[in-house]
Amino acid sequence: MNSPVTVSEILAAEIKLLSGVNFELLCFHPYKAVLAITEDLRTYLKSEKGRSLVTFLDGTDRPIIGQDLKPMHDDAQSIVNDVIVSDIPLLYTPGQIGLAALIVANENQKGKDNVPQIDLMGYLSHRFEQGADIPRMSSLLQEIGTKLQELKEGQHGCANYKVDMQKLKAIHKKLKKCRIWGVKEKKKKKRKNAPEHDDGPETKRVKSSQQ
Repeated sequence: MNSPVTVSEILAAEIKLLSGVNFELLCFHPYKAVLAITEDLRTYLKSEKGRSLVTFLDGTDRPIIGQDLKPMHDDAQSIVNDVIVSDIPLLYTPGQIGLAALIVANENQKGKDNVPQIDLMGYLSHRFEQGADIPRMSSLLQEIGTKLQELKEGQHGCANYKVDMQKLKAIHKKLKKCRIWGVKEKKKKKRKNAPEHDDGPETKRVKSSQQ
């Protein structure tokens, strides 16, 4: 939108942002959850219990190998790319979003050759047999999954799709005015706070000679 931002403006904004998060720079986001769950799946699905949760379109009965989980993982990461520019991270935890993204990605792989179909809810119930409220988790993941599928329609504040540039330009214009007013106010304050220069002996001599 032809709105150059100076380095000094970026630095000032970064300092405010850092101050707002109390300089705590460790971030927990769904990307890590997707990777961690995928790695755990890779190990668990090779076990005796885990193998029963995997099916292939051609009916092949074999353990998970090599890059079998890569299509699901990559699709889930792509979903998370949309998630992080939406309101969803404000509503659910990174772990919940990561698992829901994998479930949606797994559904997206249906019908593809040599791509395993995984019973992820079965994985949850087997993996966390004690102390887990599976029905509640299932309901929550279904709720999140529905929202993840709606991101491509531009819903839930997702900024990657169907952005109304006219509305965005109007907002940008207002923000630009606010920024200009802020700069003017700073200049006014600087002028008010600037110390007055006392007339020294040399200045007095010049003034008297001019008179």
